[in-house]
Amino acid sequence: MVPVKLDFEEMKRFIAPLFLGLGLILISAGCDGDSGSSAAAPKVRMTIDAQNFTPLKEGFTYKAWARVGGVYLSADAFNVTETGQLLTSGSQLRDKSFVFEGDITDADLIVISIEGKTGAGEVPSQSIMLAADVTGVTELLTTSHSAALGGSLSSQTGQLTVMTPSDIDTSNEASGIWFLTVSGATMTKGLSLPTLNEGWVYEGWIETGGARYSTGRFSSNTSLDTNLYSFPDSPPFPGEDFLINPPTGVTFPLNLDGGKVLITAEPEPDDSIAPSGIVVLTAQLPSTVVGGSVHQLVNTELALPTATISIF
Repeated sequence: MVPVKLDFEEMKRFIAPLFLGLGLILISAGCDGDSGSSAAAPKVRMTIDAQNFTPLKEGFTYKAWARVGGVYLSADAFNVTETGQLLTSGSQLRDKSFVFEGDITDADLIVISIEGKTGAGEVPSQSIMLAADVTGVTELLTTSHSAALGGSLSSQTGQLTVMTPSDIDTSNEASGIWFLTVSGATMTKGLSLPTLNEGWVYEGWIETGGARYSTGRFSSNTSLDTNLYSFPDSPPFPGEDFLINPPTGVTFPLNLDGGKVLITAEPEPDDSIAPSGIVVLTAQLPSTVVGGSVHQLVNTELALPTATISIF
């Protein structure tokens, strides 16, 4: 072969396109690399700062859920100590950071539910205690969200009347608590509580003489509750006469002097025969209770459970 000699100008025309093509390849590769490195990392963790949570009994636990595209993703079940420290479902102390089973970057709703001893399924139980719409990385979960208890408990008030309307004996009128008011022969509701979502009911309580008694569970301000100690002829309102079927070791008619009255929101099914931590209204009875007396129920908004969550 006879060697071909190229002058300088011919060499430039031959080599320049090669360098240009190589530069474009390098630039393209660099752009592809930048695109990959700038992709947002999935968010699968959330911290939970729980306030005013009550320890759950009988194998029941709390569980956090994130709704992403209509599908619920969950984190580990947990419980709390009497002082509010977080526990695993096995009652071991744990930190506030929870790992979800998938990416919750696009979550639109966060809820905390109460789950039964059989564990949770693929969706929260009906007893959702707290909820919040997700608009940022930090949210405050409350009981008043429409996905939780279903109504605001923060401005509720009420009245109770000490009376025993289920019998005709006038000597025991100071042994009953009814959430109603009386004007002449007319009884009207003493409560204006919002209707709770399915999975929750109200329950009344009286603490007296070192013991606690339920006045019954109810879902309406104007319906008879689950009476235990009253005669059948009771008015269509929540309340209780403590006259019949006394617990072992207790004497009825019950002395209510100095008693404390509570109305709580209870999960259904319930984890305990004791009141939940969701105390809606309270009243302190005087040291000497008089039949026919009316007492105001006070709102306990500051004691309601809340949770501040941060997604990362």
